[in-house]
Amino acid sequence: MKEILIALKDYLILVNIIFACIVIFFERRRPVFTLFWITILLLTSYFGFIMYLFFGISFKKRRALAKYYLRNERDYLKNLNKKSMLSIKKWIGLSRYLDGVLLGKMTHNNDFKFYAKADYFFEDLMLNLKNAKKYIYMEYFIFDDDEVGSPIYDLLLEKAKEGVEIKIIVDGAGTRGVSRKRIEALRKSGIMFEIFFPSYFPFIKVGNLRANYRDHRKISLIDNKICFSGGLNIGRDYVGKGRLGKWQDIGFSLKGEAIIDYLHEFERSWKFLKKDTTDLFQTISLKEKIESMTPIQVVSSGPNYEFHTIKDTFLSLIIKAEKSIHIETPYFIPDEPILDALKAALISGVKVKIIIPSVGDHAFVYWANQYFYGELLELGAEIYKYKEGFIHSKLVVVDGEIAFLGTANFDYRSMYQNFEISLLILGSNITELECRIDNDILNSKKVTIEDYKNRSKKERVLESISKLMAPIL
Repeated sequence: MKEILIALKDYLILVNIIFACIVIFFERRRPVFTLFWITILLLTSYFGFIMYLFFGISFKKRRALAKYYLRNERDYLKNLNKKSMLSIKKWIGLSRYLDGVLLGKMTHNNDFKFYAKADYFFEDLMLNLKNAKKYIYMEYFIFDDDEVGSPIYDLLLEKAKEGVEIKIIVDGAGTRGVSRKRIEALRKSGIMFEIFFPSYFPFIKVGNLRANYRDHRKISLIDNKICFSGGLNIGRDYVGKGRLGKWQDIGFSLKGEAIIDYLHEFERSWKFLKKDTTDLFQTISLKEKIESMTPIQVVSSGPNYEFHTIKDTFLSLIIKAEKSIHIETPYFIPDEPILDALKAALISGVKVKIIIPSVGDHAFVYWANQYFYGELLELGAEIYKYKEGFIHSKLVVVDGEIAFLGTANFDYRSMYQNFEISLLILGSNITELECRIDNDILNSKKVTIEDYKNRSKKERVLESISKLMAPIL
């Protein structure tokens, strides 16, 4: 028996070495990812290869699906909206880049509504769901069957009886809060319910070799009239009734041309799950005229996209900033190019304000936040820790001219691994979003250089460990 155990240990070490070689020679990754996994594999001789199977394997870009994420030059020139390009002036480069690599241009015929409180968001969502006539499409990272989600599930069952077409996508990890009994009831009623990367094993919600790639989107589309999105999942945490107490987040609704891009993204996700590679993009006409003119450009991303559009948008906004950069995020874990760009902005005189939580909702994230903002604090960045609960907002405002908000966090996972959807917005709504930032700063504690230098040895050790785990946080 002893000889068998020794042989098994030697075998596991050999397997780890083989996987390390695969990472070095075959994985097309950034060096930070490669070095991270080589370190894990070589230092964790007996179980590193298991971690790699679940968290390290790169997402293969299926050609049949990848074609939807690139536009050829002819289509790009045909759909280029010159009016849109002229209206954003210094942001023309970013808009043209996104227009070139994503299937969606800057649109103007839009109405944007920001919800100051999550309660208002869910009240409006419920009202629109009740009034749905033709279809309801929902795609969420988390859709719990609790005091917030249960009434929505019940309403969807009623709408299904009325003949409304209902499609729901929930991430495999996000189905923890919904029972199999509830899912079966939804499906029996005619509701099409799909799980994004479901578990291969019973009672384990993340038992999938692609578990590291999450559908982090939050979308509700109703009758091609209105779209609800932002950082709010569906569950008690998001109305401040969870373990972290008060929950500060960004929720919004859209009417107008921009919802067509959200519909296309939902269709991509649906066809991806159904392994359907037929063409998606039929012409869609809006059901009602929108009087307001709000420039919006939808920015989607995923591990099977050819370009890292979320990361590229963050980077472009920072590089083009002339006066100010305001960031609200629960997870401030930038990659090296973005961290360097923020340093360069500070040195060139741009005012940088970053608002993060004063408590962490995940292991190591709080300490990773501290490590990364420490380098910026010394260059003059203003760091604020929200003290009125947990801040989950995903918002970047630059120069008081343009805002980037939606589902994407300011971290590796949103930039490289998750399926995300956010938007760029210009116009009068920026003032409203800046007011949110100002109010959140009033409810935050400013971190001083002295605070940072006087942190304990334990904190320093945890920061050092957490920074090494940044690629998977």
